[in-house]
Amino acid sequence: MSYIELKNVEKTTKRRKLLSNINLNIDKGEITTIQGINGSGKTLLLKAILGILKTTGEVKVADQIVAPKAKFPVKAGILIENPSVINEFSAYKNLDLLAKLDSNIKEKDILELLEYFNLPDEKVKNFSLGMKQKLGISQAFVGKYSLIILDEPTNALDDESIQKLVDLIKRYNQKYGTTFIIVSHDKDFVNEVSTKKLYIKEGQVYEK
Repeated sequence: MSYIELKNVEKTTKRRKLLSNINLNIDKGEITTIQGINGSGKTLLLKAILGILKTTGEVKVADQIVAPKAKFPVKAGILIENPSVINEFSAYKNLDLLAKLDSNIKEKDILELLEYFNLPDEKVKNFSLGMKQKLGISQAFVGKYSLIILDEPTNALDDESIQKLVDLIKRYNQKYGTTFIIVSHDKDFVNEVSTKKLYIKEGQVYEK
């Protein structure tokens, strides 16, 4: 049985179809990557899966229907567009905020990620773009959730940090059975992590 299932999913404006009759199945434990040019609908597809974009058709996660304003069926780690961080807080405090919302997040998990990505103990407003990106990635991973969704996670990362991200994705997938859906323009990264490759063009999804 598919872990994530889309049936006839569409998003239409007065001018054009942004997502066009998408039928898609993703099995539990897959690392699915999505490629496509800017404006092709990649981020919209992620938002449709998460239920934060109103569409026609049906989206199911863990055999439950996803709908706007409804509780998402599973806990998920999410990085879409820019990292959602509080600049006046440290990296630790940003992650600790998530722990206050989810008692399953332990301090050791926070400290491990801070050390793994070499994030300093200072206010995030002093961070480079790459450091903020690594904090956003840490926010998605710290809960060790069954589903992690990442939108262009390699943005602003140097080669060493990209390799660390690759290793982290593979480790979570193998150790925890994490299902990943990742939008990326980085072909080398995609080739290294994918178990399933999708391409989106003009709102339509094709399997590569």
